[in-house]
Amino acid sequence: MLANVLLFSAALVPLPLVGYRDRIVEHRADGDVILRTSEHSDFNGGKIRLEQKLRRLSGQRFFIDFSDQPAATKIYHEALCLKQGMIPNTSTGIIGGEDAIAAWNCRDARSVPALPATAEEIELLRLDPAEKLGRTTDYSLTRAPSGSAFVGKTFFAIGAISVKSSVAGAAKYGVSVDNRRCFYDNVEYFSKPFDGTAQIGVNCIGYKQGFLTTQTQACVPRACGASEGTYGIR
Repeated sequence: MLANVLLFSAALVPLPLVGYRDRIVEHRADGDVILRTSEHSDFNGGKIRLEQKLRRLSGQRFFIDFSDQPAATKIYHEALCLKQGMIPNTSTGIIGGEDAIAAWNCRDARSVPALPATAEEIELLRLDPAEKLGRTTDYSLTRAPSGSAFVGKTFFAIGAISVKSSVAGAAKYGVSVDNRRCFYDNVEYFSKPFDGTAQIGVNCIGYKQGFLTTQTQACVPRACGASEGTYGIR
């Protein structure tokens, strides 16, 4: 199926060392819209090239709306999540850091639907702590990415979250590699108590052998959780 949605042949000119190529498709007052071409697993040991539509923010950050992507990218997103027994989360988010390439967001089909946040809301709310309360049944569990990759090759660092909130409000979560050299952050709004699980990931690259620290964080109104892992670059 994926062979029918390839945007580019793997035999084309190699991508730059950073792992992607950007093309401006629209100039806007709130940031240029670009199409970023990068390589991703075809789930059979090979690579395919896809485009993600991003809006440039200040610094090394980009806003992504997963509901507004090229058709082939949406199909790939669905296939990627299906491998995890999940469905695509058509939410938003911010991709950033010196070497972040792309990001993906999958959710449990049973999760309560949420309203996406704007780029400004994500930046404003990301660091807000959870409300300080006594005993609560609410929770925020996380699992940081772990694995290995080759020097100079892009890799997909996947984190997992599982949350439960007894009140309506915002869910804030993110995944990062190497002290936020590559990261994906998001905020979603729920109009009633909620729970759910998700897998979120960011495509990154390692330039030398060693270990990179990874982190996954998630907060609901009354609980926060964080975990750390490592990615070995060889």
